[in-house]
Amino acid sequence: MPPLAAFFFLALLVSGSPVRPAPAATADSPGYLALGDSLAFGIGAPDPAANGYVGLAYRSLEQSQRYRDQGLDLINLAAPGATSSDLLLPGGQLDVAIGEITRRQNDAAPSNDVEVISVDIGGNDLLTVATPDSPCFKDPAGQACRERFGTVLASLQANLTQVLRRLRETAPSAGVYVLDLYNPYSGTGHPLETIAEFAVQQLNGVIGAVVADPQFQAKMGDVFQLFSGRGNQWVAADGLHPNADGHKVMAEVLLATIDNRAPVIPRELLAESPGATGDPVAGTRSGNSDDDGISSLLLLAIAVPISFGAGALMTGAYFLARGRPS
Repeated sequence: MPPLAAFFFLALLVSGSPVRPAPAATADSPGYLALGDSLAFGIGAPDPAANGYVGLAYRSLEQSQRYRDQGLDLINLAAPGATSSDLLLPGGQLDVAIGEITRRQNDAAPSNDVEVISVDIGGNDLLTVATPDSPCFKDPAGQACRERFGTVLASLQANLTQVLRRLRETAPSAGVYVLDLYNPYSGTGHPLETIAEFAVQQLNGVIGAVVADPQFQAKMGDVFQLFSGRGNQWVAADGLHPNADGHKVMAEVLLATIDNRAPVIPRELLAESPGATGDPVAGTRSGNSDDDGISSLLLLAIAVPISFGAGALMTGAYFLARGRPS
């Protein structure tokens, strides 16, 4: 993305409206595909489609020099509650994305290929540790629970690897951008802050390892660091999803990743100092044994997805109010 896109994005944040009327996407317009869960869908923003980070990034891109004349199509396939496994379901987000990419490549329009693909996934994978059949309910510090947590991480790695491989094979020239996860409790002083830090870092380590594979030629946007200490500022009342400001920050991270530059966060979003954060490991150690520390982490790790479940309930209520299934 040309550097001017950063200017247009900042203007959008200040004015709350497009710099100029967006060009109408046509059959010849390139495409932007978004895959993911409730974050990419826009939950937490006043208007998820327009004010979620995907919608904000899209509006900025279509005002950039690259797309201001020919337009840009947005195809947001994200679904609240989606896990990395869900992306791979028959007829799921990945299949639809591959179909859209292939259709555009094979039609008569010479310039409407998918050029931008964003992916964010993984938060809901952690929820699988808290399912009723999980051994973690019976014995959070037991070997079976440890294995379940390890399985979640391994599955995320395998699934994301398959997603990026198929996207790259189908769209060899498209830019593929993956956002990492943030700790919604960071800087809040919440009892779950420390273990959430640990759990999210574990997931981000897996995501980063997959994205770093050179065969995928993908780039990773670092949301985690920017959200550090700002859970009270950039997280919605449900305690899980980004609020309007949080989505603005995520949009800027995505745009900066596309443009291969550092994010530029508006001063008004940084006016409040971040809260203090704790050591994700030291904060859970209660004795001299390494095993005791690991057990404490695992014990608390179960509380994280259970707490996140409350956010999922609010997501369901959001769709109920609008007559849509979640």
